[in-house]
Amino acid sequence: MQISNKDIEEFLSRHTSFGRWREEWVGVPLELCAYLCDELPPRPFIGSVRAIVLCGNEVLLIHASVPILSVGGRCRPEETIEQALLREVAEETGWKVSPIGVIGFIHCRHLDEQRPNWERPAPDFIDPLFVVLAETFDKTLMDLGEPQCEFVSVDAVESLGVEEINRTFLCEALRKCSA
Repeated sequence: MQISNKDIEEFLSRHTSFGRWREEWVGVPLELCAYLCDELPPRPFIGSVRAIVLCGNEVLLIHASVPILSVGGRCRPEETIEQALLREVAEETGWKVSPIGVIGFIHCRHLDEQRPNWERPAPDFIDPLFVVLAETFDKTLMDLGEPQCEFVSVDAVESLGVEEINRTFLCEALRKCSA
């Protein structure tokens, strides 16, 4: 799906990024920028929906080469953003959750002409990030092969090697929950 540069730049111009980095996803070079905001991007810009899952004074930590704090995935055409969020969190973690709200987004830009069949807009897409509260666990909701995750104390996150951008999103999630 092609999104005009003018449309995406107009959305991005309303927000200030707090982090920028480059990485490869399945061999595709991307530039990523992180933003804090409570505005949901227009649906045509959304690549995936993501969530930070809280439970009391704990946050769900996803075990990866570098631990991360968000889970999520792509929206199906027939789903609302919230339906996709709830389904993706359940499939990846087994947790049924209650959404609290948007806390920010990650803007991704392809750095070359590769356009894998990711079912995401190109050359730019935006992954909104929500904060959600864990309600009940049901292992039968989980897809096989998802990375292991566990709740850890919010106070332990930095010592566990979670990157600063993820910690910044966590601080915003905690702020939003206490507001």
